[in-house]
Order: sequence, then structure tokens, then C-alpha cells
Amino acid sequence: MNQKWDKIHLPFNKMKEIIRESVKNSNTLAEVRDSLFSVFKEMRAQGHTQIGYVSGTITADGKENIPKNIARLDRFTEHLRVKQEFPIFSATDVFDNELFRRLDAAGFVNADWEAFWREVLGAEEMFVTDMFMTPRWEKSSGSTDEHRVAQEVGMAIVYIEKELE
Repeated sequence: MNQKWDKIHLPFNKMKEIIRESVKNSNTLAEVRDSLFSVFKEMRAQGHTQIGYVSGTITADGKENIPKNIARLDRFTEHLRVKQEFPIFSATDVFDNELFRRLDAAGFVNADWEAFWREVLGAEEMFVTDMFMTPRWEKSSGSTDEHRVAQEVGMAIVYIEKELE
């Protein structure tokens, strides 16, 4: 296998690990955003012109269903990584339990999270070029807001109609 192939395809298998390593010491949403932008800039430097984001419900079904919805979003993200020719990530790649607890302890509210994702997805540099909407995304205020941003900035939007088995 040639080196170019290895270098270009590394993020497809390791995007979650790359993002987690980048954001692990963040204490604010601004630090998380800046860490993500650094990862995205590196992806561009490696020749990736597209980066995809997977959007879906996490909290919309109630607190008791959050773990199930996180696992579901993880499955969709992993499924899309195998099928696409560019790096793919989701919120579950960015926020592990430790980082979420640290940021939650700082008192961030829903509006803060929505503003964060608007900044990441709507960045002037348009790092994120493609959005994948998982089934039932319309039930989530966060996913609905992300969808609106994707439309505003002209992202390619793919609507996934079937649940994964």
C-alpha cells in the first residue's frame, strides 16, 4: 500500500480518536470549537475537501433514553464512515462522558450547545461540507437547528430514511 493511501485514509478509521485526543483537555465550548477547527484544518492539509457531520436525536426522547440514543448515533456514524470517501464525525465523537461532565459542571444550557454547533457547522471556512440527518431528526430541537444551519450555508444534506439493524 502506498503512503498517500495510508495518509489520506487514516482519518476514516481514526476520526473519533483524533477528535477525542484534540478536545480532551478543553474546559470551555470555545476551546472545544478551536480544537475541532484545528482537526478540520489538518484534514484539509491532508487533501480532504469534504468533512461530514451526522446529526440525530440525543435528548429528544427524554433523559432515560440518552444512552440508547448516543449508541444509535455512534452506530450511524460508524456505518457512514465505512460508506463515505471522506472524514465523518458526530457529537458523540466530540463529547465523551468526562468532557461532557466537565462542561456541564460549568453550567452550559441548551442555548449554549446550539450556539456552539452553529459556530462549528456554520464556520466561515466551511469545514463541514456534508450533513447526514438520521431518522427522526425532526424530533430534536438541536438537529432541527443543525439542519437549518446546513441549509443556510449550502451544505450537501443527506436524509437517512432507514434505521440500522
